[in-house]
Amino acid sequence: MKKIKTIFKCIAILAILCILLYVYAKTFIYKTPYLEYIEESCFGSSIDPYLVLSIIRVESGFNPNAVSNKEARGLMQVRDATFADVSDMFSDTSKNIDLYNPETNIKIGIAYFKKLVNKYDGNYYIALLAYNAGMGNVDSWITRGIIKDDLDNYIVPSIPFNETKNYLRKVISTYNIYKILYNL
Repeated sequence: MKKIKTIFKCIAILAILCILLYVYAKTFIYKTPYLEYIEESCFGSSIDPYLVLSIIRVESGFNPNAVSNKEARGLMQVRDATFADVSDMFSDTSKNIDLYNPETNIKIGIAYFKKLVNKYDGNYYIALLAYNAGMGNVDSWITRGIIKDDLDNYIVPSIPFNETKNYLRKVISTYNIYKILYNL
């Protein structure tokens, strides 16, 4: 009888720890700030807002003031050239756009990601590679046969840039965790 009580206590403690870990993960690690802006910008498209959250988490760690060594700024690490590439989708095409503004950055980042998804015939893996490494690099990799244009998984040992290979792995892993935590 004492063994059964001990096992029951261990199971109860384990259950409590799992619940605490789940709450901690949703509150601090896999949080959902800016979800309203993201959902608004994704509305009417096939882009999953939680994939965008995954991109933001990996790109900037949810820091709206983040700046990369390549001058990418804000939550989705948007560069001036990225905005120029999608500026025709926005009514305000001034050069004084505030890439540190979360709503603006998210709209531009999602517009660019949608453009990549469309360019690569709905292939999210290739679009993510292009989001990180640039369309020119990805197009070159496809042309040279380094990656397939119908890439169907994110374990790609042939990607020439380790940063991009790791980026893809991190975004997809993060996305999978979001799907589990938020029952998607």
